[in-house]
This record gives sequence, C-alpha cells and structure tokens, in this order.
Amino acid sequence: MSSIRPFARLRLRHRGTAACRTRVAVGAAAAALALTAFGSFPGQASAAAGVQHLAVPAYFNPSDAAGSGFWTQIDQAGSGVGVAVANPSNGPGSAVDSGYASAVDAASGAGVKVLGYVDTGYFGTTGRTTRDGRTSVAAWTAQIDADVATWYSWYGSSGLAGIFFDDALGDCGTGNAHVNLYTGINSTTKQAHPGAFTVDNPGSPAESCYASAADVLVMFENTYSVYASWTAPDWELNYANPDKFWHLVYDTPAQADMDNAVALSKQRNAGYLYVTPDNLPNPWDTLPTGAYWSDELAKAGAAGSGGPGGGGSGCTTTAGSGAITSYSACASADTAVFKATFNSSESFHHVFVNTDGNTATGYQLPAPSASPLGADYMIENGSLYRSTTTGWAWAAATPAPTTTVSGSTYTWTLPLSALGSPSGTQQVEFNAGSAYTPVVSFSAS
Repeated sequence: MSSIRPFARLRLRHRGTAACRTRVAVGAAAAALALTAFGSFPGQASAAAGVQHLAVPAYFNPSDAAGSGFWTQIDQAGSGVGVAVANPSNGPGSAVDSGYASAVDAASGAGVKVLGYVDTGYFGTTGRTTRDGRTSVAAWTAQIDADVATWYSWYGSSGLAGIFFDDALGDCGTGNAHVNLYTGINSTTKQAHPGAFTVDNPGSPAESCYASAADVLVMFENTYSVYASWTAPDWELNYANPDKFWHLVYDTPAQADMDNAVALSKQRNAGYLYVTPDNLPNPWDTLPTGAYWSDELAKAGAAGSGGPGGGGSGCTTTAGSGAITSYSACASADTAVFKATFNSSESFHHVFVNTDGNTATGYQLPAPSASPLGADYMIENGSLYRSTTTGWAWAAATPAPTTTVSGSTYTWTLPLSALGSPSGTQQVEFNAGSAYTPVVSFSAS
C-alpha cells in the first residue's frame, strides 16, 4: 500500500483553557489553595448522544496479514462498528484491488457501512493541486466526481455504502460559496448513487451551514490531550440528532483516558466516535486490540451517563436555592459526573466526595455545612485532591477532572478509578465560600 496521508489532523483550531496548577496548603480549615487563573469554556450540551457506533478510519491494507486481521476485527465487532473508511491510496488507487473488494464485501455483510476515501483538497482554496497539478475549483470538482465514480465502479457491487470526503472546508464562505461546493458534490454523489452515505471531514468544527452538506460531519480530529479540554460548538451540542457528528481521538494510550473520551463524546453529542492509542505520523493504520478494543465497543454501545448531570446509575438532581442550584452527582459503570450552578462570585468551587461511607475519616466539613461528610476526595476548580487527614490536608491526585464552564454552571467528569474505584453509594457536597449544599448520594456500580 502506498503512503497514506492521515485525516486532516493538524488543522483543528483548539480553544483551550489556561493551565490550572495548584499549590496545596496544609493547615487550618480556612486555608486557601493558591491557583492560577481558571479558564472558562463556552457552551453546554442540551442534547447528548446515548448509544454510539464506532466509525473507524480503516487505513490498513486487507491484503497484508496485519491489515487483514484488523478488517476481520471490524467484521467481528457486530453492531459496534457502524462505519469504516477504506483508503487504498488517498483515494480508490490506480486499479481495482481484489483484497479491498473482499474486505468491503465482508464488512458490508457484517452490517458495517464501508465508505471510499476521496480527497477534496479544500477545492484548491489553499493552493493544493489535483493529481495532474491544477488548483482550480473546476479541476478539483472533476477529480472528486471521477474518484466517486471509480469507487462505485470498482466496489459498488461489493457493497460500498458511500463516500468519505476528506480535507474539507468548514467555513460557509462568502455568500455560502464554500459550503455550496460540498453541498454540490454531496448532491451529485447521491443522485448518481441513490442511498449513498456521505461524510465531510474538515478536521475541525464545521459551521452550522454544513448541516445539509453531508450525512455526517467530523467535528474533531486530534489527540486526547486536546480533546479533554476541547469545547464543541453550540450548534453541535444542541442538534437533535447526534448521528450528524463524528469525533476522532488519537494518541490515547491509557484505557482510562479512552473511557473518559467516550464519556465526553456523549456529552458533546457525537453519535460516531473512534479513540485509538495510535499516534502520528498515521494514527489510522492499526486498531486497538484486547481489553482496550472490547471496552471501547462496550462503552460506546452503552447508554451511559450521556449529557452533563444526566443519566447513568444513581443520578440525583436537586433544584436547590440560593448560592448553589441545579446540582447533581451521577455515575456510569466507570465515570462520575458532577454538576452545579454557582450563583455568587467566589474564587474557588468545590466538590467534596465521601467514597468510603465513613463520615469519621477524611476531611471534616466545617459549619455551616450540615454534615461533616468525611470527604476522601476534593475537586477544586480544575484539580483533584485526596484527603490525608481529617483536617485541611490534601495530596494532588490524578487524573484531573475534565471541567467545563457555561456561564456559572460547572460540570466535572472523571473516571471512577480516580476516586479509588468506589462501589456502592457515595456522598457528595458542593461548596463555594460559606455556602454548602445538603449531602447528595449517588451509586457507583
């Protein structure tokens, strides 16, 4: 197989948070923690994906031993894999390939939509040239249409389900000039091949004008470290159908981070997802294996905790009043989500968690809290700490929660393993300044 260019992975414009580093003070209960400025994230999901399907950039040659094994792995995933992208050579290649024909046929028979890779080259707007060296929109349109026709000519009878348009633009353009280009190739493809399933991949969030430009839009393609603090655009978060969106997350070697990425993708309303430990220069030339792969299939396929503060097991939401309102604590099999709205101006926002069920151990919450709680862990703004005594003494813990802020509403998401993998009923209190909520209980199974 010729050298394959990965998806548009370096183009994502990331809106991140300022680094949040903490110096833990050990002493009286009134001692404060010294923090750098805590960044905010606009936007919060009002819609959220539940059951998802993996959508895999299958950039491996089915005629190779390793590649054949990966394609078989996709076939054996049952309904867990919804989409796979075939890519012999940044497109259909120079000749029909019997290995790909067999792979498309087998995957299609297993219920997977196999899409053919087509490079759109930003329609030449960035200076990219077609294979014959031209940059005009007309030249790119002709090459795109020819590649689509070739894919269907060679692999249509094997069950090809549609086309993946890579290197896509994501801005509307003046007078919608850019989005009209993608609406055009989408229409042409569907007219020539009724039922064709189409995907646009700008590698970063497309503007809402693209909602009708393809069946699915790849709104994120980058590393887990970027994804952990990334914010999806409001139109994605509020869109009624999560299957419009696909997130691609690479360089995620830790299985716990993969689990967190799946939970985050559901909060961010992505119906399609793929997370891999693979990394540059081509993160799409292997598949995860073993427990990582089976766990990813299971987590994506579970309804899970869904949107912030909702779903999951043992989820309690309280309207509250005064300084802290709309607070909740939720857990899925491996993820905890805490959410609260803070209605007063305070520098520090806390979640105190009792994980061992013993109010005599861990930090003893002071009055005016109605309960000592016995907090074994504390989230403060964007950091996680473990209690070391019954007083104000804390040790930094990892991983830090993924923290989003919309107005005065904070949402923290972290793997249950960060809290010592608790089981049974846990207890939480939210705090800011002198305000404490009543104890909230939630179940971790």
